[in-house]
Amino acid sequence: MTIQEHVPLASLTTLRVGGPASYVATCTSVEDVREALVFAKEHSLPYYVLGGGSNVLAPDEGYKGVMILVRLLGLEYIDEGTRVLMKSSAGESWDAVVEEAAARGLWGIENLAGIPGTIGAAPIQNIGAYGAELKDTLDSVEVLDADTGEVRTLSVEECELAYRDSRFKREPHLIVTKVTLALQKNGTPKIEYKDLLKAQEQGADLSSPAAIGKVVREVRGDKFPDLRTTGTAGSFFKNPILTSEKYAALKELYGEVPSFPHPHGIKIPLAFVLDRVLNLRGFRQGPAWLFGSQPLVLALDREGRAEDVESLARLVEQKVFDATGITIEREVRSMPHA
Repeated sequence: MTIQEHVPLASLTTLRVGGPASYVATCTSVEDVREALVFAKEHSLPYYVLGGGSNVLAPDEGYKGVMILVRLLGLEYIDEGTRVLMKSSAGESWDAVVEEAAARGLWGIENLAGIPGTIGAAPIQNIGAYGAELKDTLDSVEVLDADTGEVRTLSVEECELAYRDSRFKREPHLIVTKVTLALQKNGTPKIEYKDLLKAQEQGADLSSPAAIGKVVREVRGDKFPDLRTTGTAGSFFKNPILTSEKYAALKELYGEVPSFPHPHGIKIPLAFVLDRVLNLRGFRQGPAWLFGSQPLVLALDREGRAEDVESLARLVEQKVFDATGITIEREVRSMPHA
């Protein structure tokens, strides 16, 4: 384990904002994580676990504590006949894992190609895109319990996955160290999502996991800013899930509104509300703006700060509530001002 002092959080997050962390511990093994936890306890400091930093808003004030960077690496494949269990250490790049699975001809996560971050963060967020969610293929998650020091394995049911949610958000002492996915040797392309159907109509090859992953990355490339030049955490807000009564009232106000069935109601695309109802596509406030190709994505100029992101996010939340009565939730998590 290596420990550095006064590391700017802007260098560790894709939004590229955030002041200095008192300490940053880079951990390449479970034992390293344990040592970092001991270090935090000995110095009477809080800790925060960070993967690729692609779904977090770090405070301008920085973090007075120990930032634990999970950089555990390693992949293992277990053949079980019609399926293959892929065991990945938490620090592996999610998209690299998707690409390797596709190269092996394994089905199940190809629709989730192009999502930034580490695989360890995937179950925390229950990542999803283009008609697929992590819970569709998740087998189990290995965690280090920071309170007890015990390493244990949680079944997919024990992870309590929901729409962009899991027990890990409520129990941050459970530090993800390994993720096991159940991938299929034979699969059927899942291309019901409109952008994939459109690509197919235009002649795109969607016959294999690798081909689907390639198209998904191209679609995402058109909808998201270039991380090399622009700060972003991708989709900043969750799509709202409404009761049938609330959905009917929204249609009464604004006409036909796209919808998708959901176990807890009716899910609507927030991008539709931001674009068609509020005309906020490309809306800018100072250095922060809603991306032109996908208004669900909040982008930030290089000189922007966390307070600029927070200001625009609050304005969007208020505008949506004033127009629809819907209280939207954030997908991006705010790091505590410890």
